[in-house]
Amino acid sequence: MHRLWNFGFRCLATRRCLHIASALKFPSEIKMPALSPTMTDGSIVKWGKKEGEEFAAGDVLCEVQTDKAVVALEAEDDGTLAKIIVPANVPGIKIGDLIAIVANSGEDWKEVAASAPATVQPGAAKPAAQAAPAAAPSAPPPSGSPAPSGSPTSRPEFMGPAVRLLLEKHHLDISKIPASGPRGQLLKGDVLDYIGKMPAGTAEPAAPKETAEQPQPFVPSVVAAESQAPFTDIPLTNMRQVIAKRLSKSKMTIPHEYVTGEAWLDRLMELRRDLKAKGGLKLSVNDMLIKACALGLRMVPELNATCDEATNMVIIQPSVDICMAVATPAGLITPILFNADRTPITKLSERASALAKKARDGKLQPHEFQGGTFTISNLGMFKIREFTAIINQPQVAILAVGTSRPRAMFTRPLPNDEDEAVCFSTSMNFTLSIDTRFVEEAAAGYFLSRVSHLLGHPHMLLEDDPVAISVLNSTKADSFDSMLLDLNVRPPPPPPMPQKAKRG
Repeated sequence: MHRLWNFGFRCLATRRCLHIASALKFPSEIKMPALSPTMTDGSIVKWGKKEGEEFAAGDVLCEVQTDKAVVALEAEDDGTLAKIIVPANVPGIKIGDLIAIVANSGEDWKEVAASAPATVQPGAAKPAAQAAPAAAPSAPPPSGSPAPSGSPTSRPEFMGPAVRLLLEKHHLDISKIPASGPRGQLLKGDVLDYIGKMPAGTAEPAAPKETAEQPQPFVPSVVAAESQAPFTDIPLTNMRQVIAKRLSKSKMTIPHEYVTGEAWLDRLMELRRDLKAKGGLKLSVNDMLIKACALGLRMVPELNATCDEATNMVIIQPSVDICMAVATPAGLITPILFNADRTPITKLSERASALAKKARDGKLQPHEFQGGTFTISNLGMFKIREFTAIINQPQVAILAVGTSRPRAMFTRPLPNDEDEAVCFSTSMNFTLSIDTRFVEEAAAGYFLSRVSHLLGHPHMLLEDDPVAISVLNSTKADSFDSMLLDLNVRPPPPPPMPQKAKRG
């Protein structure tokens, strides 16, 4: 009998240890841990140690695929991996299921492995799901015995009117009455004998009678031939299953409303070129968009919120933690940029690049993708003009960003000009999805107007970044100082948000 030994493993992300402790020296059981609040099952991507291999504290025992990412499990104590119960790539391992047995130092790992449970084979059915043994074939009826019920001659069209009347009157099931007539035909005497043997008051319910008004299922006269083309079965990963479940729940339970805005990016593009040419700073449009959204959320805190489903209340969050959607081979994941409104844009850009790389490599730590108060999904790099996104619960809003593109527009004529001129300007569309239970349309519109204003005046995104300011002031002493004058002129505060009338 295995004891619960002082062996632990910890997630590289949270450094929280899952301890199994006892004072006796017996082998330990390693069970599938819960590595995220929403995790119900997982799978082992790869074992870092082989059976019989010793390990030290800090060694990676295995990598676990959770519902969001691949997380490495680290050993806390020394030992020997005696037996792997669940090999790699076995799906649907429930939390708490046994995955391995570990022997203490000084113990014979082969003896420990001999007394361990059998290894789970990939694709093997669980004992509870195994099919029941087939029933033994019934012996053929002796010659001369009545034909079994349900034979073709026991159908209503082969019965006399007296038999049909008795069946309808007593609500009898024809399949339960032994037939003694020629070729298994049901006779009136068979029905009367069956009625006489029935206990009093046990009439069977009549089957619903089909009427001409009931619609009949359509049966095609010609069945299409099955395609013989080769195909590939691709099972859903745990992450894809969880994504499908959450998005379906969000779409069915949240009343989505969509508000689309537009921003002009000519000044932003020029500022990016200046920062790159003068100081080698490479800021992407997405970096500036994240910063603009973070400042916009500080101005409109109604969108920087989460919903408590238990109490059906909205919680305004004190910090602006923006989730950015990153596509990975396993599925979409949203690493978090914490305190994005208070982080200088150059630091924000570095952090976003590092998180995106870790997400694609499958090395995100749980605290780097669990939580968040607002999500941005950007498909601009794929030249998508605009789209709508599904809200990432428990958040109350998500921004879907399209590509930037040149657009023709009329310029205002100068005082001495008579005609308007046509020029091209770079614009970008974005669509905000809001939970209308908690977010007013006015708040959504004001947020998009603030984001558009910040993107149209990108120097406002740099005022808390000394690195970017020094780069701009290095060549033109008065360039950024003059722009700071505009930064001090803030737009007037928004009018009070209209409150919904309480229904009596």
